[in-house]
Amino acid sequence: MQKALKLGSFFARSAISVKPTLATSKMTQLRHFSHGASVFDIDSVEDFTEKVIQSSVPVIVDFHAEWCGPCQALGPRLEEKVNGRQGSVLLAKINVDHAGELAMDYGISAVPTVFAFKNGEKISGFSGVLDDEQLDDFIEDVLAA
Repeated sequence: MQKALKLGSFFARSAISVKPTLATSKMTQLRHFSHGASVFDIDSVEDFTEKVIQSSVPVIVDFHAEWCGPCQALGPRLEEKVNGRQGSVLLAKINVDHAGELAMDYGISAVPTVFAFKNGEKISGFSGVLDDEQLDDFIEDVLAA
């Protein structure tokens, strides 16, 4: 298992205002549409409360960053596995550079960090990248909890 990438100063970087270009805006829009019905982005505490804490089905929360290589390896695989569960579990994606308050609230010190929530409670989690079998086991454990 690979070690998670340490964030270092992601909170400092998240305070820097970067004006998105047309190209990055289009890429973000395409990314939103490519998630699938069971995968969604979280941008605020209110959004998190509504879509994760108040969810009637388990939600896996992926704290990630665009600059994080291990996140790029884990994210698509996690999305594919959740989308394959036909709505029995959901995946919330939280970019720590855009939602620093949530990252601080949950003590995120490395990305990727993944937590599972069921009935509004954090029930499980891991940091770093898991292989496919470990991801399947993690999701099965979440569903069985």
